[in-house]
Amino acid sequence: MKGFILLSALLIVASASVARSPAARLKDLLPESRIVGGSPAYEGEFNYQVGLSFYNGNGYWWCGGSIIHEKWVLTAAHCSEGATGVEVIAGTIYVGSAGYDSNAQIRHVNDSSKFYIHHDYNPVNLNNDISLIELDTPFNLDFYVCTVPLPGRNEINEFYEKKHVIASGWGKTGDNRPTSNRLLYTDMHVLNHQECKNYYVAGTVTDGVICTFTEYGIRSTCQGDSGGPLVLDFNKHLIGIVSFVSTAGCQSGAPDGFTRVVYYLDWIKEITGMNV
Repeated sequence: MKGFILLSALLIVASASVARSPAARLKDLLPESRIVGGSPAYEGEFNYQVGLSFYNGNGYWWCGGSIIHEKWVLTAAHCSEGATGVEVIAGTIYVGSAGYDSNAQIRHVNDSSKFYIHHDYNPVNLNNDISLIELDTPFNLDFYVCTVPLPGRNEINEFYEKKHVIASGWGKTGDNRPTSNRLLYTDMHVLNHQECKNYYVAGTVTDGVICTFTEYGIRSTCQGDSGGPLVLDFNKHLIGIVSFVSTAGCQSGAPDGFTRVVYYLDWIKEITGMNV
């Protein structure tokens, strides 16, 4: 494997009465992998999803992202962190050795000043794990490449408990499973916020985070899914960004953590100028 391993774990902190799990950010080097327990996506089904091949002088790593405007991509801060450039791949369900679909649109950003990492991002506990990428050349929006709606401001107090949601990405199928180069998706439900807080090290699950129930490890995001979208099933609004899983692994049964997009609408508006 080329490059260097970018998956890192947070320090373990245990309370006096109960040991809580630390979170691990989800980065991977290569796009040749998929989501745990996923079903294959079809052309145009997740037309807001992009693949992001980040790089710097030491190597490459793979993340997902979401198109929120023809010139703006939303992803995780831990994806953009340390990058000097990125290849943005939209309009395709295949990546890696199989090549891209004929409808793919490729954009390159070689200026790290076009990566806007949240000013309060904390790489230790992954608080405020959100970033924006400004494209030099906007996407041509069509059936295969489209924007995803953001949540409304009336949802600022919404934690989406028990809501049916969909995560998509090219992340691994499991901690030690074979890989695929096809975009997959999985259906999940949002977990009670306090229950997720109780599971992870104190300070990890803030108001800027929502979590999903992984059905005891049957359905989960995994390495390579970082920065990708979590949308509501009924209206496909983007409510989460793939952020972390337990250091015990993708199949541990622990909740998955996502950056709660509605919490950051003011920040998104400030950076992009979008009317959100």
